[in-house]
Amino acid sequence: MRQLHKKVGAFFVVGVILCGPAVAAEPSYDKYKSWLVVCDNGLKCEAKGFENGTINNPDLRFVRAAGPDAATEVTLSVPFPVGLGGFLADGKPLRLGPSWTRSQDEDLTTISTKDPVAVKEFLSELRNDAKIEVGDDKAVIPLDGMVAALLHMDDRQGRIGGVTALIKAGAAPASKVPAPPALPVINRRKIDIILSDAEKQRLITQAMSAGKALFDSEGCEADAANGGLNADAYPLDMDHALVLIPCIMGAYQGSSLVFLQPLKGNGVPIPFQPRLPLGEGEGATTLFVEPGFDTDTGSLQMSGRGRGVADCGLSAQWVWDDAEFKLAEAYFQGSCGGSQPVDWPTLFRSR
Repeated sequence: MRQLHKKVGAFFVVGVILCGPAVAAEPSYDKYKSWLVVCDNGLKCEAKGFENGTINNPDLRFVRAAGPDAATEVTLSVPFPVGLGGFLADGKPLRLGPSWTRSQDEDLTTISTKDPVAVKEFLSELRNDAKIEVGDDKAVIPLDGMVAALLHMDDRQGRIGGVTALIKAGAAPASKVPAPPALPVINRRKIDIILSDAEKQRLITQAMSAGKALFDSEGCEADAANGGLNADAYPLDMDHALVLIPCIMGAYQGSSLVFLQPLKGNGVPIPFQPRLPLGEGEGATTLFVEPGFDTDTGSLQMSGRGRGVADCGLSAQWVWDDAEFKLAEAYFQGSCGGSQPVDWPTLFRSR
């Protein structure tokens, strides 16, 4: 896929700028064999395991907010009906007691618990096993990498050596766990300025002329607009405009170049080049997959699927705040698989 430009494992990602107060934590995305673990800027973490590359297969996840009192929620998500007794761990029945709840939504079965005793027993039973098998067809949830992912989660939240740790517990009291970092406050506002068709066309023409070298370097296609993407321009305030120029159209999604430029006069359009630091594969790009702009909230959105079934991908939203776009939210899953489409862990959030 050319649309997502920067490769992270099997998935090509778009970068985003992380804007917010210094007290916010740095988001992280890490992989441990069959498991990924994502911690957002508020240090809420999600560890998730599934067979990479399969479609509609069960997954297991552990989700926990930061802070001394945060409980761990464990969830088994299965894309077909299954009961509490339908799980094997290395060939042995996996015990899910009365603290586990089961819900059914069409073909999706969700089995979960927040009970600390049940979570501890569950981990104790699984930590030396290789896999969980689900249902009559024995669909697999791999466990290789689970312990390392949960240890990383504990480490990021400051739990190792304490009573709240999932893996390396100790005697340190819960009060030693740091409080959650503050989340950035993003002020959304409606943009009431209206551009005439002539003004929009002028801005689009300026962007296309100024960005010719960028179009060539990104390999933009002359007929990208014929696939459903449209060139468009939007006012941001009395001095700035946002311009979207179609670049590449793939089989099921397209990507555009995004420019910030002066609303009036002949000022030079500047490519919007945000960044999403993910460690491996970190990089910036000017390509936005399926972009859109909402004048009611002043927000620029994009959402890119890693493959057609949308079981991996990246989505993000930025909000215009006077003189810059600030990241408001981002969701990312680099490995393709799991029980549901567009079920990507949170990488960034705001208030």
